[in-house]
Amino acid sequence: MVPVKLRMIRAGYCTHPERVVLQGGSWQTCSFPAMVGVISHPTEGLMLFDTGYSERFQKETAHYPNKLYAQLTPVFYRPEDSVVAQLEALGHRAEDVRHVILSHFHGDHIAAAGDFPSAWFVCSEEGYAALRPLKRITALKKGFLPGLLPKDFDLRLLPFEGRKKIDLGGRLGPFDTGFDLFGDESLIAVPLPGHADGHYGLLVESEKGPVFLVGDACWTSQAFTEQRLPSFLAQMIFSDRKAYVETLRGLHALSVERPDVAIVPSHCQTLWEGFEREAQG
Repeated sequence: MVPVKLRMIRAGYCTHPERVVLQGGSWQTCSFPAMVGVISHPTEGLMLFDTGYSERFQKETAHYPNKLYAQLTPVFYRPEDSVVAQLEALGHRAEDVRHVILSHFHGDHIAAAGDFPSAWFVCSEEGYAALRPLKRITALKKGFLPGLLPKDFDLRLLPFEGRKKIDLGGRLGPFDTGFDLFGDESLIAVPLPGHADGHYGLLVESEKGPVFLVGDACWTSQAFTEQRLPSFLAQMIFSDRKAYVETLRGLHALSVERPDVAIVPSHCQTLWEGFEREAQG
């Protein structure tokens, strides 16, 4: 097992009342960061887990029907928030990114995919196949904006399902199987069904210990620690509500059984504030 370097950055954020993402929450407006994992692998080089927002999201949602997406999910994004700009500040070029690992295909996770011309896209082929034929309103209902993907996406797709399937042997609590992305068990894609078609998390064996990037399997740490579902309105977008509940229960069980595994939902503001303090030293 080869440890990798992992750094979390924020590529924009959106806002919602707390009770939209946590049943019983307040009506107070809260920020939900679009976190991106920047991974440095000793042999595979630089890669990303998701991409956050980009200017393409603003362009794709400038007109109806896609404008409904932006109206339901108010987004706050500046050019300096882009992954490319932040990578440049860390001494990297967009061309240095060799793989972009996508948890799923919602707009806030794929918006900057077109910024990485040299990258392979590692994702669920099954999830992409379910979304690829969809257009306009049908795609929008699934949170999918096809125009965010580069035109040659199909040619650069590397499916999770084509990687070696492994038994996790209790390493991840109730999540017992995954796909070893690079043959060294440093990065393992783990199915986390319910939120969206082809939704996966990524088990990262980092230099500081195991980190489980869970995408939108839940939106906050509070959700899995307290086993609190989002509002009924938020549940309407789920691909499989029953599977979502089971995934959430699994994350709760994992947090109890393996407290050494850091579980990171992509939009948890509390975790983001901790990552930000750590980065600032």
